[in-house]
Amino acid sequence: MHRKLLQYALPLAFFLVLASTPARAGLAEGAQATMTEALDRFGALLKDDAAKASPPQLADPKAKPAFDALFDRGKILGEHPYKAADIEPLLGIFSGYFNLSKVYLGFQDPAGTASTADNEFAYQDELSRLAVEMIFSGGAISQALTDYVETVPGGTVPEERKAGLAKMRIGVSQMFSGVIALLENPRYEKQNKIALADALAEAGPYLAAILPPADRKNFSQTAMQSMLNTPPETVEPINAFMNSMSGEDCTALCALK
Repeated sequence: MHRKLLQYALPLAFFLVLASTPARAGLAEGAQATMTEALDRFGALLKDDAAKASPPQLADPKAKPAFDALFDRGKILGEHPYKAADIEPLLGIFSGYFNLSKVYLGFQDPAGTASTADNEFAYQDELSRLAVEMIFSGGAISQALTDYVETVPGGTVPEERKAGLAKMRIGVSQMFSGVIALLENPRYEKQNKIALADALAEAGPYLAAILPPADRKNFSQTAMQSMLNTPPETVEPINAFMNSMSGEDCTALCALK
């Protein structure tokens, strides 16, 4: 199911059109440089002989500095609120985590004998952490998109951008759907489900703001179903996510026709 999640990367070109001014607001100062440096560290690990047998893993002390840099949310994402001008760098951050996920999902053992089909479970610790960062990035992108619609010059979104915005809404929501599907998977371990549920609870309100009420209802229902296969520790955050989907108000991107 993690493979399905990765089908919903957000198109870069559209965001480049939307965001033409320097990043500001919630993004940490130097966020893009910090992310680039973290990705470079990870790339160096991939060149080691050890990476031929297995991609970097969280349990490996040698890989810890690279993972610590990649998951330092304060130095990369910073804090809400995010503005329209943050869309481009936020997408770059999201894409960084997305591309690292592909490393794990596509890894082939040196002998070429093992199937990649089980990679999403064999490397679920790393993939879950990357998914958490994509959730937070997706929530930030949702808020930045809302700001774009609310502050677009002239108060009206140009017709040529409406279809693109609609696609962005679909892309973000489908990424969240993929994560909820991971919660339902019996092969995902307890600690990973807890981390995913906690991230969904925090990012849920920003996703809800861009969704029509009918879509929010669907999210709430699938989240409720996921609790049949999740540990007790996830009940509170999943309920919080469901509560964030309960509103009927619909403005900005949600109301865009």
